[in-house]
Amino acid sequence: MPSARCLWCTDPPLSEEAVLKWRGDDRERLTVPLCRKHLERLRKAGEKGRETKGWYYKLGWW
Repeated sequence: MPSARCLWCTDPPLSEEAVLKWRGDDRERLTVPLCRKHLERLRKAGEKGRETKGWYYKLGWW
């Protein structure tokens, strides 16, 4: 069985978080594993979200 890893890197996840992923009108609600580094980056991004590979992500489903 493969070990768990962060959505964006190979570090082990700190926790699973609810995120909103969007690009234009295309929106998706996900629960993803995040390491400490990437969780802090999403927290700092706030309501505007953080862009990664053409998609924006922000914490929460609202």
